[in-house]
Amino acid sequence: MGGMAEGDHGSGIGSFVAIGDSFTEGLYDPGPDDRFRGWADRVADVLAGRHPGFRYANLAIRGKLLDEVLAEQLPRAVEMAPDLVSLAAGGNDILRGSDVDTLAAHFEPGVAKLQAAGCRVVIFTGFDPRVFPVIRWLRGRIAAYNMHLRGIADDYGCDLVDLWSMRVLNDPRAWSPDRLHLTAEGHRRVALRTCEVLGVPVTGDWRAPLPPAAAGAGSRARWLAARRQDARWAREYAAPWVRRRVGGASSGDGLSAKRPELLALPAAGSAAPSAADWPGEVGQDLF
Repeated sequence: MGGMAEGDHGSGIGSFVAIGDSFTEGLYDPGPDDRFRGWADRVADVLAGRHPGFRYANLAIRGKLLDEVLAEQLPRAVEMAPDLVSLAAGGNDILRGSDVDTLAAHFEPGVAKLQAAGCRVVIFTGFDPRVFPVIRWLRGRIAAYNMHLRGIADDYGCDLVDLWSMRVLNDPRAWSPDRLHLTAEGHRRVALRTCEVLGVPVTGDWRAPLPPAAAGAGSRARWLAARRQDARWAREYAAPWVRRRVGGASSGDGLSAKRPELLALPAAGSAAPSAADWPGEVGQDLF
């Protein structure tokens, strides 16, 4: 696969703990057991196919802020002492207006604690939100946070998955109706990219363009359809999010991690994450 580092640098990964928020929980990627799957589960499946006895835990819970991830999930990950820990958090803080310099100042000690425990650490930049109205207003702040994360990755020598540069994710079809969470295909692409960064051989290419979009109506009709989608998004997703913020609630309230223990994961095969059909809507009011 183009761009993959030489050698199998993932050969020593016998255990993996994923911590974070809805991105790592895997929202909008429905699994076979009525739970969300997501990029982390997909990467774990690949690793399980390469390592007999591979163990995996996913502590991520939707709606979590960075400090909550660091206080609630990171100590548990340190206790488990896995070979690999993924840390992806801060997006919910940016949505709520948090200062990105302060976020980075909190993020860095978390990386240091994980490395002190002997864990290999992989972190993720934020996505480029330019494809959607309203959310793209956050683009500058996300870009600034990303620069901090790149600096942390350089300083600590940890792996970095640069989601901002994944042009294939600039296609709205890679995103769920809430415009904040990936579809199954989006999660598949992130899993492929993560495997590449980790040096784990895979057969797919995250860079492959999506199929051409079906020819639509004229420009006026497309504009009207886009405005109807914007109105639906504001009514079904943005408004409930605002109500929760006003009420001090979170989409993750009362939820527990989907895979809280570092347990063996049955080998599902050594192939890359399989392609998935475009899913329909699997839920609402999730961010």
